[in-house]
Amino acid sequence: MRRVFGQLLILASLLLFASCEQPEQHKAEFPTPTTIECMAGDKVTLEFSVESNWQLSSDATWCKFITAAGEVLDTSGKAGRHTMTLRIGSEGLKDEVTKANISMKLNGESRTIATIERGAKELTLKVYNSEGKSTESIEIGYSEWITTYIEANFRFAATDFPEWVEIEGGSITGTADERVEARLRIVPDGDRERFAFDSSKGHTITFADEAGKISFEFALTYKGMGEDNLTFTAPTANTFGWEVSLDGTIFQQMNEEEQLVTFNNSLEFSITAQDDNYAILYLEQVVDRGIPSYNVFTEEQDCWMHFDKATMTLEVDSTTLTRYGVVMALPMGIYNDIAADITGNIFELDYTSGIGIETLIYDMLRYVIIDFVQHDLEEKSAYEGMYIYHSLTTWEIPATRITNAELTEKYGTTEIFEAPFVNSVQGKRPGIIIDPRIEEWTTLTAEEGRATAEVWHGDRQLKISDNEYYMGENMEEVMSLHLWGPQAEFSENVVVVFKLDGMVRKLLVVTPPAK
Repeated sequence: MRRVFGQLLILASLLLFASCEQPEQHKAEFPTPTTIECMAGDKVTLEFSVESNWQLSSDATWCKFITAAGEVLDTSGKAGRHTMTLRIGSEGLKDEVTKANISMKLNGESRTIATIERGAKELTLKVYNSEGKSTESIEIGYSEWITTYIEANFRFAATDFPEWVEIEGGSITGTADERVEARLRIVPDGDRERFAFDSSKGHTITFADEAGKISFEFALTYKGMGEDNLTFTAPTANTFGWEVSLDGTIFQQMNEEEQLVTFNNSLEFSITAQDDNYAILYLEQVVDRGIPSYNVFTEEQDCWMHFDKATMTLEVDSTTLTRYGVVMALPMGIYNDIAADITGNIFELDYTSGIGIETLIYDMLRYVIIDFVQHDLEEKSAYEGMYIYHSLTTWEIPATRITNAELTEKYGTTEIFEAPFVNSVQGKRPGIIIDPRIEEWTTLTAEEGRATAEVWHGDRQLKISDNEYYMGENMEEVMSLHLWGPQAEFSENVVVVFKLDGMVRKLLVVTPPAK
């Protein structure tokens, strides 16, 4: 009996000891936290090893697990080594880094084991040329605008470009996913536009987002002003109406304020052309019996006009006779086009007067850098000499002072001048208009019978009644004698005798036409 009791006591002690021992606790071991950087559109992998069943979840809809069941925000698995793939979407993409937390649950505990950092929205800006082709540079024009198209996935503006680049409208701005048209050209200054440049020159234009966090830089290119373009600056705004002294030392012109502007020895110009390449033409205007025509000289030919391209100055040789000159500066593209027949390509016949007069084509006038007459600049008395011009063309016919003892003896005056008569014109009856520049020889004194004239063709006196001449005011309302001459061509000189109060004051000897 005692033995049984003792055994029961030992068994009770063992049970009591066993009940006092604590059970062993299994602590969950989470993978070491990691950070994964990526961009929208990427697929990233997450590797881990655990000793028990697990659950994973993503807190961002743009970051999902790729499983056999599809793309999910939550997934689970058993103990072991695993590699999970996540798709990184573009939903909610911002202009800054966005984050997704990947949480793991093990044995009732939850921890973040990975942070997915999705890069900021990738800002793109593309440029297209005028033909719509993608390009890495932007072309600017000369006088014409060159069109460029810009497209970006964000709001942008042109923020930095050279001050000599002109943008139509003053700026370039655009919204996301909108193709914007921009037009650019160079701001000329007489120098920079002369030479072309490519992207290697280093001129750029910069586009940036609103926040200024990102920018895109594109090279600027320029093909130059082109061989068909040329600009120039003359000493004054008006290139016509210049006068040069007979010795070539004085250049003068009356400006818009009726002030005489004078330059000594030469005139200086500023000419702008592609690569400084241009051609000079000299036109000598010759007036024969009131009909103007031109002699044309190139740079290689001897001429009394001289333009120095190095200094861009014009000089004129001395002379004793009145002559007319025109200097032209042509861009090489234009010059090459006309070189085979310069005269035929720059002149046309103007029949406004009834006579075909050689005249510069209108489009060629833009290349005239100076038009001038070289003559005696000394002021003449209002009653000195004699003024004669063609009745149709109105071009002056020079009257030359001559000595003729026979006429002096006959009429008692030494004021004798000589001028040629105009040639005939089919269907017209041209003549000359003569202002003898005699004091008080006016319309009023003619009406009073004081101002008179006699016109002699050899021994025959011409008659107003036969419409061979008449006396009256000219275009400038100055008393003049209009000489039409006999119905047939002159065969010998005509002598016009100008009288005032019965006294002979001046004589004009008119020589016969040339043909």
